[in-house]
Amino acid sequence: MIGSGTHMMVDAYTSMSFTTSYLESFLRDMVSLVGMRVILGPFVQGERNVWDGWCVLAESHVAIHVHGGECHVDLFSCRCFDAGIPLGLMRQRLKLSQMKVAVIERPMPDPIGGRDDRHIDEVSAGR
Repeated sequence: MIGSGTHMMVDAYTSMSFTTSYLESFLRDMVSLVGMRVILGPFVQGERNVWDGWCVLAESHVAIHVHGGECHVDLFSCRCFDAGIPLGLMRQRLKLSQMKVAVIERPMPDPIGGRDDRHIDEVSAGR
């Protein structure tokens, strides 16, 4: 299998109050920190304690959703990245607590000869 990117999903709680400009800045900084490029956005909409923001990246996308005290961040890149880097920024800037983090290295099948369906079998079997 050949790596074709990293997908990081964070579910947590925050007690912060946000503004449009704060979340736009956060999205730009996170994208820059992992060496990606924004091609569209950031777009942020919301008020009080309900916010949604996203960017289309040359490498894929990033999104944040804050609903009440729940905070959900999704960062996917077609390139591999060290998930610890954006996670540190999230902890610092979003004041996250009780975090659940999922990081998936997205494998591609080897295009030369080998056939490796283990990942598909594991997912379909619920393992």
